[in-house]
Amino acid sequence: MPECVLIPGSQQSCARVLACIGVQGLYFDGGAYGWDSGVVLGLRSDGVPCAGEWTSGGLFGSGNARLECEDGLTVGAIYYSQDPQSGTAIGRGTDSMGRGIIAWSGENVLKYLTAEGAPSAALPCGPTPIPIG
Repeated sequence: MPECVLIPGSQQSCARVLACIGVQGLYFDGGAYGWDSGVVLGLRSDGVPCAGEWTSGGLFGSGNARLECEDGLTVGAIYYSQDPQSGTAIGRGTDSMGRGIIAWSGENVLKYLTAEGAPSAALPCGPTPIPIG
């Protein structure tokens, strides 16, 4: 995943997006590009590329994201902005197979997903957290 650079107010801005797909260890790693709306691009952990769109401006800081992967899997999520200046958001949704989605994004997403005292970030995508860098 290329490094994202957050540029407040700019359509060139990027915030990293990490998401668990179900609880069997499948995850998404990508970036949300734009400001107030834009595109999401990335890869699932099984190597399948996914792309979609996101929008913000909903009630109580909410937004929507929809993605489609090259193998036809679709994902929809509603997210809530935690801190617009850092792009921090937490979302939940489902995929076209009925699996739950939990997503995190933002400039500091890896710090957020690093437990106190842990050496690195880990996605809580099931019984065993997945190390991620």
